[in-house]
Amino acid sequence: MKNHPSIIILALLFGISACNIQPDKTKSSSQDKFINLPGYFKTEEKQLSQASLDMEKTVLLNGKSEKNTFNSSDTAVIQHLMKPFIDVDLNKPSLRDEYDTTSLTDPFSGRKSVIYKSRGQQTNPEEITMDLDKNGVIQQVSVHSYTSNMVYEYRQHLVYQRGKSVMINTYQKIAFLSPKELEITVKPIAKNQL
Repeated sequence: MKNHPSIIILALLFGISACNIQPDKTKSSSQDKFINLPGYFKTEEKQLSQASLDMEKTVLLNGKSEKNTFNSSDTAVIQHLMKPFIDVDLNKPSLRDEYDTTSLTDPFSGRKSVIYKSRGQQTNPEEITMDLDKNGVIQQVSVHSYTSNMVYEYRQHLVYQRGKSVMINTYQKIAFLSPKELEITVKPIAKNQL
């Protein structure tokens, strides 16, 4: 049997082309499946810290209220406040196909509402609702999370209103213990804007 250089070259070309790794276009577009909420909230956190606003924080724990003030330039307080929002990342591989998306657009104002609803019973967050202005800038985000089993129940409701307020409400009930409910509301003092 004779060696045919053309057959060897052809076999090499097929082998090389089969091993040729193309950039994965679906990976880059998969990152954009949902709005990048961690990126949005990190930007908001940075702007809030740079604005150096006087803020009022109200903490309500099981019916007992406490108020205090702080300046938004205190980055540790702002990071702690924004952490639950930054942790909402639907683009994680584990959450990739766990949400349905619904969009509603107001034809008169151009405002848009985007709703991400969990397909599973125990997927957290359960629902995210966003209101965007006509330029596509997020104006409000509401996040609902719920987990329950025979021993434990946990609910969390987060609301971020751009330039107005931040609200975090958490309810936790562990078997044989009394439930605990915590609500934190932060808003600018006087005419300041977030």
